[in-house]
Amino acid sequence: MTANESGNIIKVVKNLSDELAKYSEKAQVDSFLSYYDNSPTFLHISGDGKMRNYEEFKRICSEYYASLKQQKLIAITEKFNVVETDLVITGWTGNITAQFKNGDLMILNNYSITNVFKTIDGKWKIIHSHESYLPPEIERSKS
Repeated sequence: MTANESGNIIKVVKNLSDELAKYSEKAQVDSFLSYYDNSPTFLHISGDGKMRNYEEFKRICSEYYASLKQQKLIAITEKFNVVETDLVITGWTGNITAQFKNGDLMILNNYSITNVFKTIDGKWKIIHSHESYLPPEIERSKS
């Protein structure tokens, strides 16, 4: 694979990662989940250390996004590693500020996620995802 081919693949996956972040900020769970591979081989490892299949991941995402009023993601760094023309490993570290409908605020500093993207039926899908973060700072609503 040439450097140009690798660069073009990175541009495509970077755009997908940016869209994923946008849907996460807007709590658009169906659009967010459309980037993940709904198959028996999908694996997500959450920041709480639990391994989840797609249905379990969908459930926790749906619950989380339903509780959000708004969310802001601030990228610190991103990395893209093209392994093959149909396989890319991404790394993202940033800070997340989430405001919940109940008024509570959660700040996740140094939130990191590794995603493995693979082309499946002509579309890039996340087949593996792993999160880690420092313990969240929680500010409870005064109301």
